[in-house]
Parts: sequence; structure tokens; C-alpha cells
Amino acid sequence: MITPSIRPLFALALAAVLSPAWATQDLNVGMANTPNDKPSFLGDIRASYFGATVPPAPANPAVQDLLTAGLGKTGLGSAVAPGFVSAVAPTVLELRRRAIHTNYRALLDPTAAGGYGALYGPNVDKNGNVTASEGLIPGWEYLAYADDGSGRQNVTLMVQVPDSFDPTNACIVTGASSGSRGVYGAIATSGEWGLKHGCAVAYADKGSGNGLHDLVTDAVGLIDGTRTTAGAAGSASHFTAALTAAEQSAFTAAFPNRVAYKHAHSQQNPESEWGRNTLQTVVFAFFILNENHANAPSHPRGGKRVVLDRRNVVVIASSVSNGAGAALAAAEQDQHNLIDGVAVTEPQAQPGDMAGLAIVQGTTPIQTIGKPLYDYFTWANLYQPCASLSTRAAGSPAIAFLDLPALGRPANRCAGLYAKGLLPAAATTLPLQAEAALDQLIQYGWLPDSNVLHASHYRFVTNSIVVTYANAHGRFSVADNVCGFSFANTDALGNVAAQVLALQAPIFATGNGVPPTTGVNIVYNDALGGAKLDLLAVSPSTAVPDYALDGAICHRNLVEGRNIVTGAPLTGAAKAA
Repeated sequence: MITPSIRPLFALALAAVLSPAWATQDLNVGMANTPNDKPSFLGDIRASYFGATVPPAPANPAVQDLLTAGLGKTGLGSAVAPGFVSAVAPTVLELRRRAIHTNYRALLDPTAAGGYGALYGPNVDKNGNVTASEGLIPGWEYLAYADDGSGRQNVTLMVQVPDSFDPTNACIVTGASSGSRGVYGAIATSGEWGLKHGCAVAYADKGSGNGLHDLVTDAVGLIDGTRTTAGAAGSASHFTAALTAAEQSAFTAAFPNRVAYKHAHSQQNPESEWGRNTLQTVVFAFFILNENHANAPSHPRGGKRVVLDRRNVVVIASSVSNGAGAALAAAEQDQHNLIDGVAVTEPQAQPGDMAGLAIVQGTTPIQTIGKPLYDYFTWANLYQPCASLSTRAAGSPAIAFLDLPALGRPANRCAGLYAKGLLPAAATTLPLQAEAALDQLIQYGWLPDSNVLHASHYRFVTNSIVVTYANAHGRFSVADNVCGFSFANTDALGNVAAQVLALQAPIFATGNGVPPTTGVNIVYNDALGGAKLDLLAVSPSTAVPDYALDGAICHRNLVEGRNIVTGAPLTGAAKAA
């Protein structure tokens, strides 16, 4: 990612870890010869054995392994995703296979030119040797929810134990998901490394995942990705929006065909719990290993004795991006000394106090550092469309995604920013405005090396992060429509459309947890002329299509606590937000 990193809410999480509720055995690991008690935060545990060692031909979803779901190096490298016998009713095993294919390819370059199959991949052994093997790894997989008893958190935890696990040389590697991905989000990174080295891998979806609640049909997902009604799922639902029947009915009448998403609308602020979730999945792994993989004797109190504990098991907190931030948060909060080391890539974590710190590239100091994700992205949300027209951004591989010739939306964004005093007064022409917008981004921490990527990041990332994190951090309900945005499918003209069952049914396996994904887009409800896809929305204040500039300003207002156009303090609902 070209943007500055995310900062987890460490202060809040640290306060939680020091509270009396945390001083329990649930985040501790019993020492040798104590009872192997099931942690109270765990719900029902599903155990499955995936014993494939040779990919089936033709591919059969009933024959899978831990790492590749039976696809092997060849199948994971194929751009042709494994399908479903029925797209509207995919099976558990079909969903698992597709989820692993989707998430593996999302985190690693699956092409030979990028190094797949030669530098990394299932066929490359733990010592870096390229083999003729398809790289299947047999073993056990355990799934469970972690919850506080309310049924509202339902963080998905998963432990994979390869057949090569050796209790005399035991190790655990964590794999919290990157971004807002589901529980298989780290399968290609810390997951693959851990499995190849014979470690148990402890995954967590961090309270996000592909938790879509269709507010019209009341359909929700379960822990295995299959879908049913919220009423039938009850507390087993991965995510059900906290609305009464009357509230849900009223909302769908006023805003038809909308959906709620777990990361945005769970009202749990999941980021504040990422460290705790990582520690929970470590404790889950210890419980599973002692219960099933350590040849532990019985305890007089019943159940198994603890044989593996923090003294004889190496625990490495690992992952990438958001998952890496979760690993660092877990290490900070680890008052029971469960974690032996941290190995992360591009962690989205920043110190709470930046005093005395600086970032220098070559001889050039970066002017703005250490801000939270929402702060950086609300800034990008204002300036990236206009900056994409800068001569310094020429050659963007994704400039067409902004639909430059059709409606002139980037130019309209430039004009709107200038008219509202958000660009320098001297930027009187479109070229000058584009250069000034790019200057705003560079001054706020983006590197010049990233100039050509602003168009693609705006199209696919920026507003999705802004809308999701505004709702999450504020613990807003889906019914709040923060800054006028909601989630829905849209048609070719950008109008709200009904959900498509063939897209919704497999979303556990095909989605990334943050709209836009699998047909679900970001809608600007307050657009002039009616609700519209954010990229096609006409702002009421400008009366031109400008990527919902009014909505982008609203989000930036929430960061600064003032109206950035007038300078006036926020009032009413904006102040409450």
C-alpha cells in the first residue's frame, strides 16, 4: 500500500488488557500438569481433517489439505478460480476451497514472473528449495468463535495443525488476517511459513471478515460461510446488525436494498480488540494442542493435563498489514508472556507519541508522520482524484478507472476544491489545481514515488477505508448513514439495485470484507437527484459529478472537528459523530 500505515487504538486496547476482566486464566496458558480447561471465550469447536497429499484429478472439493485446499501449487497459480456446483447454494467445502484460492492470490503475486513457484509458493520447501511437489500439507483444522457472551462479537478463530507437528519441538505462528479479510486472510503469508515448518498456525479474522447482513432478506453468514436467516442463525450468526425488527423495516423502507457489513457496522470497533483477538487465538492453539496433539495424560479433575505451555512452545506473532498490527498489539498486551517473538511485514502500527521521531528518505524529511489511518485516508479522499491529473502522475496504470473522458469528474473535483478554498488561491487553472492537489498529498506524507498510483488507490481503496473506519471507530449503526454513505449493489448507471444471490451466497469465499467487493458498492445517499454510486454521485453543493465531494468534506470535518470550508465548529449530528 502506498499510503502511510494504520495505527491501531493501542491506548484503548492497553487499558483493556490491564482491566480486572483480563486477569483470568482465559488469556493465560496453564503450566505443566494443570487441567487443560477450555477457555470460556470459545464457543463450539468444529474439527475437520484434511488429508490430501496429491491433488485430485479432476479437482474434487471433498479432497483437500490445509494450505491449498487440494488445489496444489498449480491450482493456486491458476487465474481460473474453483467454482461451485450451484452458485446460489455453495457447499462448505466449495466455499473453503474458493476462500483459500481467493486469499492466497490476494496477498502474493501468483505469476511465474513475480517469483511464484521459484522464490515462494507451495512447491518451495521451508529451506527455499524448489521441488516438483504440489505442496499439499495434510492436517487438522479447528474453527470456533471467540465472544464475550453477547453473540455480537463472534470473532472467527482457526487453528491448523499439520501432520508434521512435533510436540517435542513445538511452535505456534499467528496469522491474523490482513485488511478486513476473513479467517483465511493470512494463509499465504504466515500461514504457509508456519505450516511448512511444522508449526500450528493460529488465525483470527479480527472481528471483521465477510460479515454481510442483507437487510431485505435478513440473510446472514455462519462461521463456515454458508448463509441462512438471522432468526435461524441466532447467536451463531457471523454478524447480524443490531436493529430491532421495526428499526430494520423502517430503514429498508427509507433506504431499499442496503446491506450492513461487520467491520463497519458491528458497533464493536473491532480494531480496539485486534491484539486481544490474536492472544485469544494463541490460547485457542494451546488448548487444541494439549487436547489433541500432545499425547497428554488425563487429569484427575477430568479432561487432559497441560503438557505444552509457554515454557516449551515457541510462539511467533506474525502476519502482514492489519494482521501485522494485530501481532504488534498482541505483543504489547501479552502480560502472560505467551509470545516469544514478532515477525511482521508492513505493520500498520504507529507510536502514540511521535515526539523526537522523524522519517527521512535520502535527505528529504517526510513532513507529516504518525497519524491514524482515518486521518490519512480522509485527506486522500479529498485530493487524490484531482491529483491524478498532475503531470507528475502521468502514466498511471489505472487512470482509466476514474473515467476521465466521460464526465470530467477529476476536473470537477479540482474545481470544487478550489471553489471551497481547499486549494491555494493561485491555482486558478485546472493544471495548477492538479499540481496543487498532488502537493497536498506529498506534504501530508505520501512519497513522490507513489504519484502514479493515486488514481487506482482512489478507485479501489480510499473511500472504502474512509466509510468503513468512520463507522467502525464511531461504533455507528448501519442506520446512521454516516456522512450520507451506505452499502448496496448498483447497476450500470450507478443506481441502487437489489442483491444478486449468486454473488451474495459465496461472499465468504470471494469478498475482501470491505465494499466495494463482490457486487456491493459504496452509495452516496445524499447525491443530487437521488442515491448514487459514490464514483458517479453529484454533490448538492456543486451540482456536478465530482465523486461526492460533499461527502468527502463531511468525513474530513469529523477528523478536524470543524467545517473545513467555513472553519466553523461542528454542530448537531456532525458534532455528535
